[in-house]
Amino acid sequence: MSETHLSEIRVDQLINKEEGIHNNQPQELKMDETLGNYSLKKNERSSWFSFILREVKDTKNNQPLGPKMPKVSDKLRNENEECYSPSTVSIGPYHSPGHHNNLREEEILKVSMARQFIVDSGKDIELMYSEVEEAIQSAREFYNKIDIIGYDDEQFTRMMFLDGCFILQFIHCVTHNYENLEMTDRQVAGVKRDLLLLENQIPFQVLKSLTSLRYEKDGTNHGMKHVNDFLFFHILNPKDQPLRTRKLLWSTVCLLLLFLPIALPFVLSRTFIGHNHDLVFLSMVPTFAMMQLCVLIPAWLLWLLLRKGRKASGYDSQWQPDEEPAHLLQLLYFLFVGPHNIKGKSSSRGCGHCLSYLATCLKKFIPRKYKTVVAQGRRGHYLYYSAKELKKVGIHFMSSQTIALMDVKFKSSYFHGTLKLPSITIDESTRSMLFNLVAFETSAALNPLRVTSYICFMDSLIDDADDVKELRSKGIIVNFHGPDQQVADLFNHMGRFLEPDTSVYNDVKREINEQCESIVKKWVAQWQQTYFQSPWAFIAFAAAAVGLALTATQTYYAMHPREPSKKN
Repeated sequence: MSETHLSEIRVDQLINKEEGIHNNQPQELKMDETLGNYSLKKNERSSWFSFILREVKDTKNNQPLGPKMPKVSDKLRNENEECYSPSTVSIGPYHSPGHHNNLREEEILKVSMARQFIVDSGKDIELMYSEVEEAIQSAREFYNKIDIIGYDDEQFTRMMFLDGCFILQFIHCVTHNYENLEMTDRQVAGVKRDLLLLENQIPFQVLKSLTSLRYEKDGTNHGMKHVNDFLFFHILNPKDQPLRTRKLLWSTVCLLLLFLPIALPFVLSRTFIGHNHDLVFLSMVPTFAMMQLCVLIPAWLLWLLLRKGRKASGYDSQWQPDEEPAHLLQLLYFLFVGPHNIKGKSSSRGCGHCLSYLATCLKKFIPRKYKTVVAQGRRGHYLYYSAKELKKVGIHFMSSQTIALMDVKFKSSYFHGTLKLPSITIDESTRSMLFNLVAFETSAALNPLRVTSYICFMDSLIDDADDVKELRSKGIIVNFHGPDQQVADLFNHMGRFLEPDTSVYNDVKREINEQCESIVKKWVAQWQQTYFQSPWAFIAFAAAAVGLALTATQTYYAMHPREPSKKN
């Protein structure tokens, strides 16, 4: 039997024996450890469930989960970075002049305009500063903490005070005292653009507290009127464009109707034999004129009562949103999106109330057109046609005379359809403004995404310069940007990076699809485009129709003359 070497002795069995000794613990200790681990996991699971439910609740209330002034997401910034950075003036902590050398020169202009704002207010500077200082803690909560960690309360208050005074003085000069604005036109356009960047904002409560010190009279803060006027008339910039083609057409029809009481009696008087034609003609003119007035005047009054057109001039400068906006960009969003704030003013005269009451009564007797109920989201959101294609199937465009994005309506008649769209002014700053509104509603978790859906809807209508020309001719697009192709490229570029909310404009798109599928309406549209392409073609058709009717009448009376009355 060979000797066993020490190196061949295995220690595994010894180790296993040692572990067996240590693991030989009482059963009660093992059960306690198991129950403790189970209780710990159960508490962690309950905390996780509470976290999920809390997030769902916040989402239902449409409350942003982050700060009220977040930074633009990396996805949006990487695609259009130049649209989110200031080019002329920095507001707030995100783009302070220390980070941008090209913005330092405007800080000197900020100080001079803030000084003028304080002097014009007639208030002591310490009083105004203390008013801002009182709200500084709540103002800090609007921003990302990591971006304002380098500002103590004094530095942060100075920044809010200086930026707030500058913004309000700039708004005042633009709206009421432009000649005293010591800026070039390019600088003014740059400041307008920069004031509407998501990352270039200060809390609205800072602006409100400063306006109350300067503009508040009899308990009313009139400074908010200046802010609303600035956003409406100098940013959204609505323009009423006359529809010249339609006005020319109706003017021609009115002229034909005015000559009808003279032409028709003249032709009819020539058909009577044995009568004095001149006396018959003169006696019939007043009769036909009165008959025409009896028909035209009620029809005109009925059209005035039932018309639903609204004008941009009905904007109410004293309008206030239902909730206080967090910043200037959110106030612009409220103005731009909601149709509730751009309604025409009701007339204070008794006549206006009477007409409104009569219109309500008349609408009760007009039979309603019931439509087949279609499940929402079933059809419509994926159907896109350009303006040229819609025109070929008999869909006409009309301005809704508002700037509210949700004021999009489609009205279908027996032979054609009418798509009403809000007017929008396109200039150099439009792209930046729309992208920042998109960034705002995305960061605020708003539902639905109205601005995003509007851009995508316009992108579907516009393919090239011809589509822009069609919308521009109807007053829907006011082009200060350049050639029509540049406007088409603008919407096509923006729509390429965005995904619309399918619930917005879904009913309108579904109705457009039904119109495009109607063969009869396609035939009528082709007939109109062939024979009524210009107003002169319609005038020729109307004149030929009137002449044919008069000739037929004259021929009838010539073949069947009235016998002269026998004298006793």
